[in-house]
Amino acid sequence: MSKKILHPGITLNILLEERKLSQRDLADRIDVAYSLLNNVLKGNRNINTSLAIAFESAGLKEANYWLIEQMKYNLDLANNSKEVIEKKKSIEEWKELESLVPLAYLKKQELGVNSSEDISKVYEMYQVSNISGLKELIQTYNPVYFRKSSKFKQNKENILAWSLLAEYKLKQEIVGVFDRDLESNLINELNQCFYENKRVIDNSSKILAKYGIKFIILDRPPQTPVDGKSFMLEGVPAIALTLKYKRLDNFAFTLMHEIAHVFEHLTNPQKPEYREAEFFINTSKMDLVEFEADSYSSDKLINQAIFDDFVASNDDYSDEAILHFAKLNKVHPGIVRGRICFEFPEYYRKRSSVTNMNRLKLK
Repeated sequence: MSKKILHPGITLNILLEERKLSQRDLADRIDVAYSLLNNVLKGNRNINTSLAIAFESAGLKEANYWLIEQMKYNLDLANNSKEVIEKKKSIEEWKELESLVPLAYLKKQELGVNSSEDISKVYEMYQVSNISGLKELIQTYNPVYFRKSSKFKQNKENILAWSLLAEYKLKQEIVGVFDRDLESNLINELNQCFYENKRVIDNSSKILAKYGIKFIILDRPPQTPVDGKSFMLEGVPAIALTLKYKRLDNFAFTLMHEIAHVFEHLTNPQKPEYREAEFFINTSKMDLVEFEADSYSSDKLINQAIFDDFVASNDDYSDEAILHFAKLNKVHPGIVRGRICFEFPEYYRKRSSVTNMNRLKLK
């Protein structure tokens, strides 16, 4: 048990008794009010620099002694304050969180996560009650069921943060009733939106909400090579994208890929096992699931048979041929060229006026 540190005024009082010097005598000697000195001697008032110098002048130890003793007392008092103890605990906890959570990223997300006073908000987002629960969550988390690039280094803690933040924000979205039978209507409206390429994200979000699918674009922290994620949120299909590239073809393909998961996997009555995240984490069929989603996306953006006819009748995929095909089939030229470059990589670096048209228009 640590020794209790006395207020230096108590020490001064003992010193006065030893020297048989009254409080009033000292007050008169150093020219201060008796009431002020009395409060110091009772430990109710701090010894400041002026008093410390006055005590030294009166032959009562050096000024430095009184100031150091006052500082020790104040520090001990603070360290034993319930408020300070809680503050120290939260600061230490915040420091530990820095190695587990991308706090700099969360601070930018308008969650009210700015300092050690906001730890509870971090736990709320992670759906845990303390740091032990957070550590366990991170340790058992497997980020395999995301659409992501294997070419880039990934940080599991950052991927988890992005995923849970997406869920946290999507819970606030209000959408219509989801109906699997309206799949074709949804696809047609999205393709029309892509073809027009105006306010694409806003219009896509409205279309998805209309058909009962929650949707969000959420930027990502470093080392998070995630393109998107689809999942069931309280019984409602939900999609989150990162918008890695601000290209129409990339946005359209990635969104349609996640829509594939919604209809082919998450809500497919013939495949109930796909609704559980554990299936994606533990299954050996992950590559097949992703292949199905890629194929769905390609075919819904440009019908495979129609695209095959286009490929068979073209040698160089000129801009004129792409623009003609796009207009004829009401598919945006950027999506057509994107499909060509994906299936025939040698055309990726070919100069094309379609490249500028492929910019994702947000207005």
